[in-house]
Amino acid sequence: MPESNRQDKTATQAAYWQAQLSSDLVTEQHLREFELWLDDRPENKIAWQEVNAFWAGLDSLTEADIADVTSSPVIAFKRPDRIRPSSRYTRPALAMAASLLLMVSLVYTQSGFYFADYTTAPGKQRNVILADGSEITMNTDTAISVDYSTQHRQITLHDGEAYFVVAADAKRPFEVQTHSGQVRALGTEFNIKTGQNDVTVTVYQHAVRVTAENGKTLESLPEGQQVAFSNDALSAATTANLQRGQAWRKQRMIFQDRPLAEVIAELNRCRSGRIIVMNNDIKTLPITGVFSTDDTNIALLTIEQSLPVTVTKITEKLVLLSAK
Repeated sequence: MPESNRQDKTATQAAYWQAQLSSDLVTEQHLREFELWLDDRPENKIAWQEVNAFWAGLDSLTEADIADVTSSPVIAFKRPDRIRPSSRYTRPALAMAASLLLMVSLVYTQSGFYFADYTTAPGKQRNVILADGSEITMNTDTAISVDYSTQHRQITLHDGEAYFVVAADAKRPFEVQTHSGQVRALGTEFNIKTGQNDVTVTVYQHAVRVTAENGKTLESLPEGQQVAFSNDALSAATTANLQRGQAWRKQRMIFQDRPLAEVIAELNRCRSGRIIVMNNDIKTLPITGVFSTDDTNIALLTIEQSLPVTVTKITEKLVLLSAK
């Protein structure tokens, strides 16, 4: 095997172990296998150090740091005159390893998708008609499970966002379970969006009852109102912008003075792979605009033209945003 191919393979293996050991699902068997791999060849230890150093340094990378990656930019990118010398493992190999690490990490963080009855891929939407006539419109990158019995109708929203149109059935309450609490329909249409640490509920018709994980309850959230809740908190109800909240059902994302980090998080839900904001000082830059969920590259172009940021494509799955 050529030396370059062997190095690429070793770097990929190191990225795999980085993802394994960073996940909540790591076992004693994984640790034993990792130790065996690490001790097998000196090159494995070098690759392990390289991948960890590369990953830890993503936040501080600049345009010059990534200029020698052999891939074309998503949007016009001017290469600097000076290129930093490569280490033992080439930057393309490390970029490939970083991409693998991102994808494997996503698998672990979205384990609910493996147990879901219905899912949508990034950039896709889906309508589901349930046995009682209730309808669920699933946004991109969403997973739900359905549990119907003669006593109850329970939906688990593992991740993502969904719009619910609930059929009336006084004998069987319709409830949606999320990672932070529960929403019970009171003859209604409503939208639920899960975040990393909280959940937002918006009511479009009638009302819902909201119960956070810690037991705090809002008995009736009326039409036109929304509330956010987490495991240990339940916010006060506020007036919702219903039109903006339903833009996703028309394949649109509407932002008004939202920080760059929030906008990128939404774009990430609409594409395979990951966009990473590499500099903390640009994460709070405000963005106002309307973007299509069908082509996030156009959104990236608009962002680069509007803000002091550079967009660089490392691989098809990995895009970096850095300060100009």
